[in-house]
Amino acid sequence: MVIVDDHEVFRNGLRDYAEVAGIQVVGEAGNAAEGVDVVLETEPDVVVMDLEMAGGDGLTAIRALAAERPGLPVVVVSGYDEGSRVSDALRAGAAGFVLKTCSAPALLAALGAAARGLTVLDQTARSHLFGALEAARTPTVGPFPSLSGRERQVLTLLAQGKEPSRIARELVLDPHTVHNYLSAVVRKLGVAGRNEAAEVARANGLGNGSGSLPGDLRPG
Repeated sequence: MVIVDDHEVFRNGLRDYAEVAGIQVVGEAGNAAEGVDVVLETEPDVVVMDLEMAGGDGLTAIRALAAERPGLPVVVVSGYDEGSRVSDALRAGAAGFVLKTCSAPALLAALGAAARGLTVLDQTARSHLFGALEAARTPTVGPFPSLSGRERQVLTLLAQGKEPSRIARELVLDPHTVHNYLSAVVRKLGVAGRNEAAEVARANGLGNGSGSLPGDLRPG
């Protein structure tokens, strides 16, 4: 296994745990460009790749490895969990996407599955990916064209006065996922926070109905 991540503490921790579990770490790198060189030199069975690093981003490294070593499983292990990042990684050639919040045993299990030729997504990454795909299928109409379908859905429920925890329950999403969507909404609307976002949404007609959800994004 090769570990490509710019956080030395993460690399050390994963290496130590892997070696205790009997998995040999044949190389490490602290940036994407170096990571490609280390992988091509050591020819590991599986690669752990972060996305956001100095020296080139992880997606570029994944594409380079897919071209140089077709079939080599590269599993993204990232602290960023937006659905677009998951889909971008898979399109670049990654064999899986796991969040850094997962347990060490779960990560090693995912790496083992990837080495056997399986595509691996942890539960949160899978939820984000499906949410991004679902939102992409929903036409963007009405105000706030910069928002994705899922972001509009979350904003509508927020404008109805619902707390993030309730939004998560209604949409069958992880609370952390809802907070990520809300952060994106606040950023795209250019407002100070969730309360102002809700006010702007209501002023533009969102959240004033009977509580129905926009488009075909209803859970179930």
